[in-house]
Amino acid sequence: MGESKTKRSRAGCETCRARKVRCDERHPICYNCDRLGLPCAPSGNTKEPSLASPQADTNGAYTGSGLKRKRTYRSCAECRTSKTRCSGHKPTCVRCGEKKLGCTYEDDSEPAWKQRVAMNAAVSEQGSPPVVNGAAHTALTPETGITLPSKMESVTPTASIGGLASPGLTTHMQSNGAEDLTWLIMHHLPDHTRTRLLVERYFANVHHLRCFAFLHKPSFLQRLDADANKKHEGNPLLHIVCALGGLFYAVETETSRNMALPFDALEAGKHWATHAQTFLLSRLHKISVENLMAAVLLHDYEIRLGNYSNAFMLSAITARMAQALQINLEHSTDVLCRETGSGPSASVKESRRRLMWCCYITDSLVGSGIDQLTLIDEADIKIQLPCNERNFVLEEPCITETLEPGQMLKFLPPELLPTYPQDCMGMTAFYLRHIATRRKVLKYIKHLDTAKMPWLPDSEFAQLDAELRYWYDNLPANLQFTPTTLYIRQETSQVGALCALHYAYHQTMCDLYRVGAPGLYKLRSAFAYPPEQADFHRHLQSTLFGHAKSLATIMAEALRHGPHAIADSWLPTILYDSCKIMLFYLTQLVDPSTEASKVLLAETIPHVRNNVKALNIMKSMYASAKPLAKAAHNMLEKVGIDIEEGRCGSQSFIPDDPYANHEDPQTDDTVVSAPGTPAQSAPDYILNPLSIYNLARKSIPEKHEPQKQTPVLHGMTLPSAMHYTPPRRLSPSQQAYNLGPQLHDESTLAPELRSEAVPADQINFDELQSLFTSDPTGWTWQPAETAVGSRIEAAGLPPWESTSLEGQLDAWLPTFTLDP
Repeated sequence: MGESKTKRSRAGCETCRARKVRCDERHPICYNCDRLGLPCAPSGNTKEPSLASPQADTNGAYTGSGLKRKRTYRSCAECRTSKTRCSGHKPTCVRCGEKKLGCTYEDDSEPAWKQRVAMNAAVSEQGSPPVVNGAAHTALTPETGITLPSKMESVTPTASIGGLASPGLTTHMQSNGAEDLTWLIMHHLPDHTRTRLLVERYFANVHHLRCFAFLHKPSFLQRLDADANKKHEGNPLLHIVCALGGLFYAVETETSRNMALPFDALEAGKHWATHAQTFLLSRLHKISVENLMAAVLLHDYEIRLGNYSNAFMLSAITARMAQALQINLEHSTDVLCRETGSGPSASVKESRRRLMWCCYITDSLVGSGIDQLTLIDEADIKIQLPCNERNFVLEEPCITETLEPGQMLKFLPPELLPTYPQDCMGMTAFYLRHIATRRKVLKYIKHLDTAKMPWLPDSEFAQLDAELRYWYDNLPANLQFTPTTLYIRQETSQVGALCALHYAYHQTMCDLYRVGAPGLYKLRSAFAYPPEQADFHRHLQSTLFGHAKSLATIMAEALRHGPHAIADSWLPTILYDSCKIMLFYLTQLVDPSTEASKVLLAETIPHVRNNVKALNIMKSMYASAKPLAKAAHNMLEKVGIDIEEGRCGSQSFIPDDPYANHEDPQTDDTVVSAPGTPAQSAPDYILNPLSIYNLARKSIPEKHEPQKQTPVLHGMTLPSAMHYTPPRRLSPSQQAYNLGPQLHDESTLAPELRSEAVPADQINFDELQSLFTSDPTGWTWQPAETAVGSRIEAAGLPPWESTSLEGQLDAWLPTFTLDP
């Protein structure tokens, strides 16, 4: 044949070459790419701005007439069946959304030619892709759901998320390869894909802690996906969920990539939380379950950020909302949802129960055993304990016990009562029972002046100790702190909840056994132990030390599992308390010159170091972690312990001590406290400085001192009663409390605590001891209730605070309360 063959072009665009179709080489966009709305990049150098298709500036393609055109690589099953063009939107395309059809995609993968385009572009550019408006034009978009392989990166290996249309942790990247996280500090919620990502991070990190698991995850995600194209400005619950999720998303990114964020991680989602609070407070008259959920999460968020006044006021709102909604009662007597009708589902009823119990815990944190601060009485809660997570997710109704062990709802007919109701109870139920016991412990500690001697078998101490040990010894196997349980809980994102369950127990035991260390805790009505009770006294001190070490052991294990394992905001205070107890025991209660003490010191110092390191890690997660880490580090420096082995104490690690008393010692305080029992008593004199109430009081400019005595006139001398010492309350003839088997050898005790006192060359820890016991301003009395400190000086600050640091957190005394 005489006809010459048409020579095929070898310089077509990269897209056509990858698709193996003929290219007409039209500039700036070839015919094929223009018709299909694809990015057109001629072969060779692609750095010229004219080589990118005009639709790259938007998230869709436009024809010359301005009509939007979009190419989709996969159609949903419904559109393919009806042979209708699919828009490709995910999780629901336009057609399925309009017709309210179930939109499913059989294959979410990209076509092979699309991946070849990405690889060719990466090779030809030899660098980062062109950036449009701060983000690569090939980044993930809501319409396509496609991200180039070279730009996909997971935040953390343990963060893979399953479920329907799960967005995973795919993120936008900047041109330098780092994540573009500025959307976390925007004023409005991000697009649906990122919003869903934040919700997933919330469920992975916060949902299982304490009793925050009141959201039914499948229902919440279903509703979120159904409203994917809607604005959420009027949804405070979603805003605070995203704020908490954004905080942990930023922390996970920072820790997993070992990179510094361009902003403080605590700033992530801050505007969304502010929006939720503004919306909630402007509509307090609209009381609803969802608004109560938002208020509870806002309370926890404000504690994480150190906004204690907000948290204190929100705790009152949550209590009053719960009372108004009457969720302290069962929705109906049909607990098993057997009655036909339009009543709420099993998941809705269970969600209401969990919300009420969460309000109970929140009120317990603020009340701290003080009746004046408590708004919710557990006797008024007439609902059963939460069921396990499996029954909740699957919406399977069941019957559990009430807060009182062995009891069930009174109105249930006998034929419905299960034989083993504990089989349906989860971790949250056991946590709640511990909180109920902890409330008793805190109330006992604050009323030692009316309590029986702790060594008596019928004393309040013996009863509480037995109750705590019974709770711990009867935990189910799947709630015990073992390696197997940890890995099982890792699969369900419940490692943090499991650790929280156990460090709550050990912290409560520390609070109970502090009656044996009045020098550490300054108990006004401290017990005086007669010589015949020396063994019991040593038992209290060694047990206190043992539980402090257990707290450090749990923390070391939790750190191995990532940020979600240390997500409870109570942790910083617990770690600081653990450090203080261990250092006090090693430096004040044992003789460091003995070999046994040296061995004990070598075993304990790594625990203290790990606690301080953990506090430094938590700085990006909790506002309280920074001052507590600083305080713990200063204690270590005074003892002479290095933060890291092989290194001397770094003076630049933490430059100065924000809690040291910088007041002029010559200052003449013209206002002093009355000796003995004060005429008036207020909660801030009874509670620990780290309690929510006291921290909230610090930000009130109009605070005053109702317990102050009338100023003493110059020339008058103070009465001798100002040097008040607690009376010795001895009952040697009464039967002693049965000691536990865990006692250290007497050789490790300080000489003055041994049966035969001998002189010892103990290290002089005057500065350290001043942190534990001394009072730089000379206060000598405590309120009638057992107190930790007293705000009695002229400046209106407690004696361990500097007047220049009124707005800062006081961290020198360990927490006595379940305070986040």
